[in-house]
Amino acid sequence: MRELKCFFVFVLVILNLAGCAGTGTIKQVKEVRDVSETEALESMAARPGLPSGIKLTYLMAWNGIPVGRVIAESGDIIKYKGKDVHVVTVVTESNKFLSKIYRIEDRYTSYVDAETITSRWYEADRKEGNYRKHLVVEYDFPNKEAVYTNLKDGSVKRCAIEDDVQDPLSAICYFMTMPVKPGQMIGITVNLNEKNYRLFGKVGSVEVIKLPREGARAAFRIRPYAKLGGRMVKKGRAWMYFSADEQRYPLYGVVLIPFGKVTATLLSVEDTV
Repeated sequence: MRELKCFFVFVLVILNLAGCAGTGTIKQVKEVRDVSETEALESMAARPGLPSGIKLTYLMAWNGIPVGRVIAESGDIIKYKGKDVHVVTVVTESNKFLSKIYRIEDRYTSYVDAETITSRWYEADRKEGNYRKHLVVEYDFPNKEAVYTNLKDGSVKRCAIEDDVQDPLSAICYFMTMPVKPGQMIGITVNLNEKNYRLFGKVGSVEVIKLPREGARAAFRIRPYAKLGGRMVKKGRAWMYFSADEQRYPLYGVVLIPFGKVTATLLSVEDTV
C-alpha cells in the first residue's frame, strides 16, 4: 500500500524555502480572458507527442507551506535493447524545513518506448526518513513478465504482465499522449510492487489553472482510483490538472492526507537541449 500511495503522488504524477507557497488556483473559463474553450477541446482531442529535452519543476506544499520540489525531465531518445526509448526521470527533494523532520531524496527513472509509450525499464531509488529501497524492473514483453531486482540484497522476483503495462512514470507519459474529451473514462494498467493495478479516471470539463509563474492555462481534471483483482483499493483522495493544449503537461495536483493536503504546482518549464 505504501507503493500505491507514492504512485498517486506521482500521478500528481505521482514530489525553496519555508514561507508562503505559490500554489495554483482554479477558475472558470468564462472568468479568464485569452483562454479559448474551443481550442482547448480541439487540443485535448488530438494526439500529442511525448516531448524530449524538457525540464519541469514543481513546488510541493503541505497546507500551503513549501516542503520541497519535484524535478521531472524527459531527456534524449536512446537505444535500449534495439528499441528507441525516452529517458524520463523524476527527482523528489524535501527542503530544509521538511528535512529536519523527514528527509526525502527519491529518484525514479523510466525507459519509455518511443513507439508504444509503454515501459521497458524502471528504476526506483527511494530514501525517505529511515526507509530505503532501490530496485530495477525489467519488462519482458515476449515472455509477459516483469523482473524485479532488489539492488540492496540482490533478490529477484517475477510477476505476469499484460502487453500494455505501464510503470508509474510511463503511465503519466502514456496519458499525456492520449486523445481525450470531457466525460471520457480512462483506464491504464500500472505494474507496481509486483502487482498489476487497473487505474481509472474520468476526464473533467475545461477549466483554467492560474499558476504563480506560468500564468493562466486551460486545463482539465483527472481524479484517479485503482482496482486490484476487481476490488477497489484507492478512491477519491487525489486529483490532478493537465494542460488542455498540445503539451499536456501536469500543472497542479492535490493529495489529501490525514493532516491536510499536499499540493504540487508547476513553477517552470525549461528546454534542456
